[in-house]
Amino acid sequence: MRSIFVVWLIALFSLTSLAAVGQPSHFIQDELPITFEGYWELVRNTRQAIVQIDALPNNEVREQLDDLASQWEKVTAVELSDKSVVQIDPSYLVAELKNGIPDLKRLEKLMDALLGAHEKYPQKVFTIQDIEPLKDILARPEFQWEQVQVVDNPAWLENLLNMFDDFMNRLAFGVQNAMYYGRVPLIIAAVIIFILSLYFISRNLSHNLVREAQLAAENGDGDAALTSKGALQRAQTLSGQGDYRNAVRYLYLSSLLILDEQGLLRYDRSRTNREYLRSISSKPQLANPLRDVIDVFDRVWYGFESVDDETYQTYVKHVDELREKKE
Repeated sequence: MRSIFVVWLIALFSLTSLAAVGQPSHFIQDELPITFEGYWELVRNTRQAIVQIDALPNNEVREQLDDLASQWEKVTAVELSDKSVVQIDPSYLVAELKNGIPDLKRLEKLMDALLGAHEKYPQKVFTIQDIEPLKDILARPEFQWEQVQVVDNPAWLENLLNMFDDFMNRLAFGVQNAMYYGRVPLIIAAVIIFILSLYFISRNLSHNLVREAQLAAENGDGDAALTSKGALQRAQTLSGQGDYRNAVRYLYLSSLLILDEQGLLRYDRSRTNREYLRSISSKPQLANPLRDVIDVFDRVWYGFESVDDETYQTYVKHVDELREKKE
């Protein structure tokens, strides 16, 4: 029963993880770079929006900040006036905008710092006279070195390396596609395992329910008329059939009936196990063996702990120990 439940969990997790996988990275298109002027226009607009939303309700503030964050997430590169492209990382600003408790003053100062840096740049910090001493410094022997001559590879070696690089790229692309499209049969297999596990779990549950219903129909209120030996015989019959769970229950009843027949406690189906233990707490020579019997019964009957033949035989020894105390 436990092994089937583990298979069911594995299948469920497989479906969840496979469904959560997105498309491979080569399917994702890069965002177009923003112009240099557009970048600073976005900075100014962001600052103005932050100043204006300061008086809005909290829900509207959150909505406005999320909208600004989504705009900045798309900014990954800036195209300069000479058509060169500079990659940028707006993750810090996006994180500040998405902060659960937004600090609008901090965001405003951040935008002011960006705009202030933009206004001051570029500036001529050094003059020609300031740079002249560098010529003397760089002329020192420790800054002199011979230029290393670059050795060009032969044409045949360059071609071989290019062929190898092209082969590795094709191989990586093929493996990536195989991994992506190969998920379809894996999903189908996971669905089949999931359905089969549900079938076996439901079948085992139905068998167990039918078995317990049959026992209830056979016994009815017969537990009240049982003797310790009668309960022991039922336990032996059930264990011979491999039904260790119900066999443990009748061994447990047999233990209570032993004490009832000897006048050491009163067997009553309405009493709890702890009430039985309290009733003989003054007799530790009986309370300790009975506690072992009750603990195993609780784990098996109420905790659905699995029972094999070895565990059952150990339980039989606990019951025999209790019978030997007073028989």
